Amino acid sequence: MIYKNEVTQMNATIQPVLIGSEIYRQSSFGIDHPLSIPRVSTVLDMIKALGWCGPGEYRTAPCAKPKLLQQFHSHSYISALQSIELSQKVNAVERKTYNIGTLSNPVFSEMFQRPATSVGSSILAAELVAGGGCAYALGGGLHHGMATYANGFCFLNDLVFAIRRLRSLGIKRISYVDLDAHHCDGVEAAFENDDNLLIVSTHEEVRWPFTGQLKGNVLDRWVNIPLPKACNDDEFLSVVNKIVLPVIQRFSPEALIIQGGADALRDDPLSRLCLSNTALWQTFSNLLELSDRVILTGGGGYNPWAVARLWTGFWAIMSGRQVPCELDASASSILRDLHWARKSEPDESVFHYFHDLPNKGIIRPEIQDLSEHLKRVHFL
Repeated sequence: MIYKNEVTQMNATIQPVLIGSEIYRQSSFGIDHPLSIPRVSTVLDMIKALGWCGPGEYRTAPCAKPKLLQQFHSHSYISALQSIELSQKVNAVERKTYNIGTLSNPVFSEMFQRPATSVGSSILAAELVAGGGCAYALGGGLHHGMATYANGFCFLNDLVFAIRRLRSLGIKRISYVDLDAHHCDGVEAAFENDDNLLIVSTHEEVRWPFTGQLKGNVLDRWVNIPLPKACNDDEFLSVVNKIVLPVIQRFSPEALIIQGGADALRDDPLSRLCLSNTALWQTFSNLLELSDRVILTGGGGYNPWAVARLWTGFWAIMSGRQVPCELDASASSILRDLHWARKSEPDESVFHYFHDLPNKGIIRPEIQDLSEHLKRVHFL
């Protein structure tokens, strides 16, 4: 970990850093869980195969210690999480109190160490960008985690720790942008009365956790953008250009944190948004221009082929590399070796091309009305 006096010696020319860990390859939520698919490990393999990680560009994520985690999560919850990981058993009281041992938040062998590594990765990212630059905490993005219980596949909340670490390093004004199909209820709950944090969330309306409603918008604090199902690229980019980018520009953040969930993509099984990876790459490229300090994390995403291509492309963009139109043989082979219980094989184009076909379409009246409402609320 970097200490405050060391941060002052950094400068804005630091190269982008990719942060990962082998714990994601070695652990699993269980064969029937949406997170049974390999995600971080596949992206790391893709990046290596493509030759996209030079000297100094990769760091191994540390595992956050219990004492650090208790700065946000309750002592009793962290103790229970460790104890249940060790025993692999949960009783009825623990299940009810901590929401552990459920279909969403199952008991598995690394149920403490894996999310604690996600926290470590996002804290490290905050330390690396404090003096300027970009970092990609690939295993981060646990935006549903609550202070006293597990929630929505998230046992801890690394994003809260990234924000708090930036604050401890003297960076007060922060924008958090969530591109996941599900609303960032855990982040919002953790900073309910924070005037120096702008939370912007694009998510599917009437989708779990059923928070982030339009009525929850607050000027220069909460920008909730509930999108209708079947949202296409043109609709999404219209909202980004009319609402997301202008509201962040006006806020003028000292640092920007982006949760890059992949479940808004067209082929994801847990949402009904219909975006292509090209729309999310374009959005990410535009967001990168808004701050000298940028942290990107992973997030949701439950189609292994879609996640791998999107997140690998994010790293290419962050590190100044070109996302090629066609996949080379080594990257294609990695994708062909993936297996998914929901679908035996994707469309053959997935193995040949990085880019999805753009999902263009008309901008529906409900999207136009949404944008106009948000422009009025946020004085844009």
